[in-house]
Amino acid sequence: MGTNWMTYEELFPVMKAGFDAGFRAIDTARDYGNEAVVGDVLQDVLKATGLKRQDVFVTTKIGNSQQRKGNIEEQFEISLANLKTDYLDLWLMHWPYPGYFESTWEKMIKLYESGRVRAIGVANYDIRHFTQLFSSNPKVVPMVNQMEYHPLRTAKELRAFLKKNNIITQAYAPLCRLVPPLKDSEVLRLLSLKYKKSIGQIILRWHVQQGDDMPVFKSYNPKRFKENIDILDFELTDDEMKAISSLNQNYKYHIESINCPGY
Repeated sequence: MGTNWMTYEELFPVMKAGFDAGFRAIDTARDYGNEAVVGDVLQDVLKATGLKRQDVFVTTKIGNSQQRKGNIEEQFEISLANLKTDYLDLWLMHWPYPGYFESTWEKMIKLYESGRVRAIGVANYDIRHFTQLFSSNPKVVPMVNQMEYHPLRTAKELRAFLKKNNIITQAYAPLCRLVPPLKDSEVLRLLSLKYKKSIGQIILRWHVQQGDDMPVFKSYNPKRFKENIDILDFELTDDEMKAISSLNQNYKYHIESINCPGY
């Protein structure tokens, strides 16, 4: 479940509905400006549902301004305090910020080795960023790359690189907000009719059926979570998976250079 920019009033019913539906992972970031809100909501939703902290997979990210400051361990502690937890399940570097991302990664490795974060990774990395990062032969390779990934952007070369290096894809904007090329797709319409699922459910099934692709989506509608997890009772054929992938247009909904100058 994505949580970016949401207020307490917006997020509580959404997270509660998500946990009730069976979701167990939340995604936030320091630069979303609501990391502490997510911590407050998480505590209250855990109480409301009877779940424990260890039942939930919590991800946050370190942003550009924190990379510039360079005090990565201190920034990590701030995130723990915001989220009211003593460990993170996954900590991501939000951007390959030019001039800083290599040193940031080395400091993230030290925190990973301390045991206070159980997995570390990156976001919005392309092959050239990984190549530069790997040139120093780091002790730990990123375990995850969170990136824009959906049927309109299949990023074939990048995905092949990630698989070769055993890096899992986390897909943000997994439905690409159902822009017209997806919403009006005849391929997706016919699959929706065949399986009696929504187009969004068909796309999410395409994601999870790949095995190394974890979609992260956001909704302000609590009812959407019950629908979006109801994708485990059918299986797309190989030809159908290929047909969905063939919708690729190298289309980007989010442009990296807006958030990461010099990207």
